[in-house]
Amino acid sequence: MSNKKLGGAAAIVMSSIVVSRITGYIREMITPNVFGLGNVGDAYSYAFRITGLMYDLLVGGAIAAAIIPVLTGYISNKDEENGWKAVGTFINIIIIIMSFVCILGMFFTPQLIRMFSGFEGEEQIKLTADIARILFPSVGFLMLAGLSNGILNSYQRFAAAAYGPSIYNIGSIISLIFLSKKGGPTSVAYGVMASSLVYFLFQLSFVFKHLKHYRFKIYIKHPGFIKLIKLAIPSLMASSVVQVNVMIASFFATFFEPGSMIILNMADRTWQMPYGIFAQGMGIAMLPTLSTYFSREEFKEYKVTLIKCIKTVLLFTIPSAAGFIVLREEVIKTLFDITGFAPESIALAGRVLMFFSISLFSQSIVNVLNRAYYAAKDTITPLIAGIIAIVLNFTLSLTFIKTTNLGVAGMALSYSLVSIVNAFLLLTILNKKMNGMYLKSLLKFLFKIFPASFIMGVVIYFINTAVPPLESKIMQYTYLAGVVAVGIAVYFAFALLFKVEEVSYVKDIILKKFKKG
Repeated sequence: MSNKKLGGAAAIVMSSIVVSRITGYIREMITPNVFGLGNVGDAYSYAFRITGLMYDLLVGGAIAAAIIPVLTGYISNKDEENGWKAVGTFINIIIIIMSFVCILGMFFTPQLIRMFSGFEGEEQIKLTADIARILFPSVGFLMLAGLSNGILNSYQRFAAAAYGPSIYNIGSIISLIFLSKKGGPTSVAYGVMASSLVYFLFQLSFVFKHLKHYRFKIYIKHPGFIKLIKLAIPSLMASSVVQVNVMIASFFATFFEPGSMIILNMADRTWQMPYGIFAQGMGIAMLPTLSTYFSREEFKEYKVTLIKCIKTVLLFTIPSAAGFIVLREEVIKTLFDITGFAPESIALAGRVLMFFSISLFSQSIVNVLNRAYYAAKDTITPLIAGIIAIVLNFTLSLTFIKTTNLGVAGMALSYSLVSIVNAFLLLTILNKKMNGMYLKSLLKFLFKIFPASFIMGVVIYFINTAVPPLESKIMQYTYLAGVVAVGIAVYFAFALLFKVEEVSYVKDIILKKFKKG
């Protein structure tokens, strides 16, 4: 894929993720206001964590790390039918395993909740188990939708693959608004399960024409399938590190006061908005391109493209982190508080968001680098780095509980510190493996972006301290949008002043379009 096509693909994916994140945000905003910052909200949020982890452990990494590079390779070599024997076998085995896991999960949900949470009351354990049991079939539907997305991305049909999650979010929103009044969280869970089915059927309508070579057969000795399995098994674990680490934070959050779990969830969803739009969007779009470069042994193009992708992601995520840190309580209050949360709950959620925001920089690098390793057919290195991160996260979280009074915010701090370690390991190893990764260029870029972000943070800090608290929700949204606009203007002005090449490039494109128009 040319740089122009790569940029177009990234734009499509990022725009679709914007829509997905907005609808996802609305879903998350409604949740605490419907169920409250207490035991019911904690139960609902934790049930989603349990089922979400099952999906990520079994499917999430396999799609990106195995199906896309392998199927893309067969397609580019004009051997599509043979490729589908390998990919079809993999899909069929995943379907069988996932079906088995979902059935087991539905039977043993209460035991899972007792084993992986700090909930003590039987009533809360039962409620969490009831919700999770209803949600387990949705894991299967999301798995099928995810497999469809992997196939569509392999055929470089990014738009069709990317806009589907918004349908799932919209269905969940409708369920929260209307079903919560009739039957509480369990009725909402049924609505969410139905939404996941609709999401899969929507994706299937686009992928159906690419299934002409798919058969429900298992070619266990196919060399392509053996290669795919060797990629998929370690990558499943490596790419699930983010969710496993968040699950560790969620596990420890259940040991704190009621409401801690849903507060952690609010902050987690907030920092992941820019992370999903920029880091995940770029990672999805660049994977086929990097896979092609590496398979052709065009290593210089591989490294240049990768560094450009990292710079582009950091160009947006670093100032986003600075903004979240400075405006943490205003962001939480504006985005989530409709029914009137207690001030101490908003303050706690703000602290959690502040610590999570540190990981915007490092986790973005981790996401992009994981894709780079997958494109290079190396899933062992991300796996080892991920295992180190998980062990370190558990150790730090346990230490913070016993030695600090940070509360649930300490779990977010542990997550961010571990993310920094993970990014450092991946970048150092890849730099050695590729005989240099143009890191001087990246450091030069960072020495310009960090000061620009810091100056932006100082400006919006003084604006924020000068403006009194606003009670009207419309005024809160207007004020936050205004401060963000000022922050963006200041950031890009200083980035231009510091001669950041990527910002100058964007400016030239805009001016060229304007003059042409």
